[in-house]
Amino acid sequence: MDKHEILEKNKKKNRNSLDEREQRVYNASFGIGAVVVGVLCLFFSVYRAFHRQTFYEFVTIITAYLCTTFFYQYKNIKKPLYLIFAVGTGLASFFCAGMFLWVNSL
Repeated sequence: MDKHEILEKNKKKNRNSLDEREQRVYNASFGIGAVVVGVLCLFFSVYRAFHRQTFYEFVTIITAYLCTTFFYQYKNIKKPLYLIFAVGTGLASFFCAGMFLWVNSL
């Protein structure tokens, strides 16, 4: 097989997959989306706090997102600090979800 055949075969194989630039844009879009979700949760939490209402649901969303992110980082990078953060934010998420259910069941 010559060089042109190899390149053509590789192009056909990777036609449906993203190139490196597209992968970076794709990954960055999730980070930007997470920032928007975080800002909105913060805004609604502050609003509800000023009106003397609970805001456990918003904290649950943020801590669950962080927990998932830290577990994924730990799975791929294997730094123990990511596992510690994942467990901590996971516990916070379960606590806040429990508090939300408890307060709203009264």
